[in-house]
Amino acid sequence: MIKIIVVEDNSIVREGVVDLLNAHDEMQVVAEVPDGFQALELLETGIEVDIVLTDLNMMEMDGLTLTEKIAAAHPQLKVIILTMHLRDDFIGRAFKAGAHGYILKSGDIDEIYDGIIRVFSGEERLK
Repeated sequence: MIKIIVVEDNSIVREGVVDLLNAHDEMQVVAEVPDGFQALELLETGIEVDIVLTDLNMMEMDGLTLTEKIAAAHPQLKVIILTMHLRDDFIGRAFKAGAHGYILKSGDIDEIYDGIIRVFSGEERLK
């Protein structure tokens, strides 16, 4: 079972992503939070998680900053950026910050599932 934290400031998008991920037999969303600060607080509790799936643009703490902080404090965790931005500068900055994957929200759910499974298995996934 792949244990996931979803970090997304838009509650409708967050709830939809959580529902879709929980519908997959190999995935379980163990927590969902609206910003990077809450994600970091949650990680400090010792929650058991494999992947942090985060939006890129958020009001409180953006996904790049969150990724950098997770990479520094929790290097065993894998971070995947789930975003609508397909720009080379964002992609490069995401991987430089420590992201293990970059998936577009505009893709279908199978692409998201596939990206999560590949990153969990040790591959970097760019979509």
